[in-house]
Amino acid sequence: MEKNIYKGLCIVVVAMLIAVTVSFVVTANASTVTKAYNGPKVVFEDKGVGGRPDKPDKPPKPPKPPEEPTVDKWAVVIGISDYRGSQYDLQYCDDDARDMYNYLLAKGYPASNIKLLLDRKATASAIINAIDWLNSKEGDNSEVVFFYSGHGSTYDGYNDGDVEYTDEAIVSADLYLILDGQLKQKFSTFSSQKISFTFDSCFSGGMDDLQGSGRVVVAACGETQYSYDGTAAQQNGVFTYYYMDGLNAYNTVEGAFAHAAPLAHDFVAQNYHEQMDPQMYDQYTGDWAF
Repeated sequence: MEKNIYKGLCIVVVAMLIAVTVSFVVTANASTVTKAYNGPKVVFEDKGVGGRPDKPDKPPKPPKPPEEPTVDKWAVVIGISDYRGSQYDLQYCDDDARDMYNYLLAKGYPASNIKLLLDRKATASAIINAIDWLNSKEGDNSEVVFFYSGHGSTYDGYNDGDVEYTDEAIVSADLYLILDGQLKQKFSTFSSQKISFTFDSCFSGGMDDLQGSGRVVVAACGETQYSYDGTAAQQNGVFTYYYMDGLNAYNTVEGAFAHAAPLAHDFVAQNYHEQMDPQMYDQYTGDWAF
């Protein structure tokens, strides 16, 4: 009798230990694949980092003569897995960017029309310079793509030109925050009526500041949610994995999003036991086709 009681108690204790261990593993897996940034929060100042803030602005350059006709498709593609130091590194964001880059090549974007910034090359100044380059190339009839995969963050109380107290941000490889309002200002002078923005980063649903006529903004999650790296089998962020599948099947932003959103949501819920609700802000008339 005593042996049976002892055996029963042992079984209960072992079962409890297994349950605690499983719970810990699931939580650990979810926390290690999130793209939330927990490092120092320093907002990038376009003229204040590595420059001369006291130096007067140069006069505008004269307009360039018309260039030879070219394919009027332009893109900036950014993927950061390797951040400064090692504690903030991610897994597959650089793979996300390479996949998007190769997709654009297949859709007729010349390599010379794409700025691909991977890992340590995607510093804050390099990202801003790439957007300025994009601005110098695009026109009314251009097709423009901006893609980012990496850490996302938030920042409170910074005047970046909008009315939000809490701003969403992307995080450069050298650990500067580039806020949604700063990106909005950078893209405010673009004349293209066909721009696609994609953000596979935490809090990216808050990038709705970038929406406008002729634009589609796709975000991996809501503005208070995390986005997640995928598995070794996927070799992508969860959202980008399904989004690229959708692009290859439908060749439109809307079709790709409709394909990816429920699959990414369900994958995160089932595998990480978290909530991730992809968002799309679409002010492009018709389908945004590549």
